[in-house]
Amino acid sequence: MSLRSILILLKLPFDLLVVILRFYIFGGLRFRRYNRELRNCLRLRIYRAALTVDILDGKLIGPHSNAFLIRKVIPYILSTLVENCPGYGKRFDPQSFWLVKQNDRKPSDPVIIFSHGGGYYIQTMPSQIQSLLSIYQLLDEDVQKRTSILFLDYKLVSDGYPFPTQLHQLDETYNKLLDEGNENIILMGDSAGGHLSVAYTVFLKLLEKSVIYPSKLVLISPWVKLSPLPSDAQKGYSWHENEDRDLITYHRFSSVQDLKHIIGFQDPFSLLCSPGGKTPRSRDDWASIPNFSDPNHDVFLIFGEDESFRDDIVQWASYALNYPVGDEYGAFATSADDSRYSYIRQGEQGNANLTAFVEPMGVHDAMLYFEHDIAKIIEKAHSLGEKLAIADVDQSKFFGITRLTKFFNDTL
Repeated sequence: MSLRSILILLKLPFDLLVVILRFYIFGGLRFRRYNRELRNCLRLRIYRAALTVDILDGKLIGPHSNAFLIRKVIPYILSTLVENCPGYGKRFDPQSFWLVKQNDRKPSDPVIIFSHGGGYYIQTMPSQIQSLLSIYQLLDEDVQKRTSILFLDYKLVSDGYPFPTQLHQLDETYNKLLDEGNENIILMGDSAGGHLSVAYTVFLKLLEKSVIYPSKLVLISPWVKLSPLPSDAQKGYSWHENEDRDLITYHRFSSVQDLKHIIGFQDPFSLLCSPGGKTPRSRDDWASIPNFSDPNHDVFLIFGEDESFRDDIVQWASYALNYPVGDEYGAFATSADDSRYSYIRQGEQGNANLTAFVEPMGVHDAMLYFEHDIAKIIEKAHSLGEKLAIADVDQSKFFGITRLTKFFNDTL
């Protein structure tokens, strides 16, 4: 481990103590969404520290394998939820595990391939799996019985596997599902996993042959622009505005050396490597990809008002998804009107169906890192012989989980 990473981790207990003292003395912190929730303030500070260690040390942040996490840790934490997931933990191929494998699956039944976030250099965290299983448990019963979830166990940059290694692994798993007759494959990913899901559609386009595209994309705080430019850190931009509010910091993600570790010697401004960083930007890049231009395909997009990626996501979505730009967020917002935080488009020629949400004061990847406490609420209901209904879940506290569950109930 590098000296820099060691110093970051040694400093973390002091930083957490400062968070606690500031919380009780000043009654709140800069983390606007969680300024009255000490536990989440501490979580956010820990995540910030984890993401700032040297990339090659990232594997030490989560030294466990995904096999161990899925087969040992999660069943210990959430035994009841796991028992209600058929086929849980079974391997599908060398780089994927079933979280849910429905018996007697029909070709038209949905299969979700989930790709985890972590910058391609940090292993999956338990909260990501907990949130994912919670969403499954909240689905309407008829949807739940048809839905399978496959976890992509891709290789990490911190283990010496730069992108597009992960893209080729996803391609192998995707094609095996197709070979088995599955016709309704959904790509879902958070952060780097969102990047991988978007990049895969570009990969299919570049094959220049007849291919079957995913039926849906679920993008949670997708990392669409791999490296911000100095101009992105100016006052008025989300990289500047949210520097002290979010998990993601400009200093970490603007490093040219770090980018080299992630993509090697590939073009950092290509559509495949950096969908939101490619220049010049053009709607034509996406118009030939059904996932962004065909109303028979759906996209679910969610990101936070207080996340550093916010402006990158909005700008990319404006080209790729014809997402309307114009609303102001964060420190410069003048209204709390809910209409600024959601956008739904259905059945419009030349555009994919789009369900998009901006979480008010939300941070990066909040759905999978800060909403997993719902798993214990679901388990408690199960212990009483009840199924927790989505209508009974706090729509504000579990902003992302409730909205994605509703999306799945409506579209699967």
